[in-house]
Amino acid sequence: MKVLFVSDFSLEHNIGGAQVSNQSIIEQGTKNGHEITLHNFDSSYTDFLCSYDCIISSNLEVISRKNPDKLNFIINHPNHFRLEHDSCLYLDIDTRKQLFSSSKINFFLSQFHISFFESMYGNIFDNVEIVADPIDTQLFKPSNKEKIYDIVYCGFLHELKGLNNLIKFAKQNKHRKIDVFGWTPRNSIDFFKDLENVKYHGKVNHEKTAEIYQQSQAMFHHPIVNEPFCRMTAEALLCGVEEFHGDERKIGSLQECKRLGLKDFSQNCHNAPEIFWDKINSKI
Repeated sequence: MKVLFVSDFSLEHNIGGAQVSNQSIIEQGTKNGHEITLHNFDSSYTDFLCSYDCIISSNLEVISRKNPDKLNFIINHPNHFRLEHDSCLYLDIDTRKQLFSSSKINFFLSQFHISFFESMYGNIFDNVEIVADPIDTQLFKPSNKEKIYDIVYCGFLHELKGLNNLIKFAKQNKHRKIDVFGWTPRNSIDFFKDLENVKYHGKVNHEKTAEIYQQSQAMFHHPIVNEPFCRMTAEALLCGVEEFHGDERKIGSLQECKRLGLKDFSQNCHNAPEIFWDKINSKI
């Protein structure tokens, strides 16, 4: 099957949860024998001059703003599948409805993801399926390593991700030691320079992140916006971190793990790429 996968960014542009998930799905599709063209905001327009058996649309904020004709091409394709990662706030009401109603399957990351979409936009989402973010459960799994960290935060440091809530928590809980592993376009050291109970380590790779969670007593995450899934929290859960500080009402993976139980949640994360393609194949 010839597939066009359309998303604003890939891992070459931005190391984020959506890009990691998309790459896992693309790799599985290629393994299954599909010919997949990944189109990003800076890709050649000639990608849209070819014929495809199906189109998968993901984050489209930049593409829809710069090239609305590409969005129209996606909406009008007979085999369009929508892989939603965020809140889709960037589209107007009519365009959003067209995008989701044109899709043979609308993939969401959790039941919470579907619920807050319906509360924000109404019950306009048909053909809905829940497929978790893919996670390597052979890497992110419990271990018997010594717990050397009290509370950890691992991820992008931004106000929308709850950076100010993290600082507030540190100030109000000086008896708790907090280790921060993350990145930001700004100088991260400035955020924590007056907090003696916070140690900033900078960015680490995936393998090191798994080891950090396996050695952590607790994690912190208190985002301002809804997190449809939240890879950081899911990976910590799969590594056996049981103590959570933050706002679980905004985090899809925490709610999904409670809904399904840790075993089924882990299996869903592990099998997500195969589940995704099986569901697409059933509609082609």
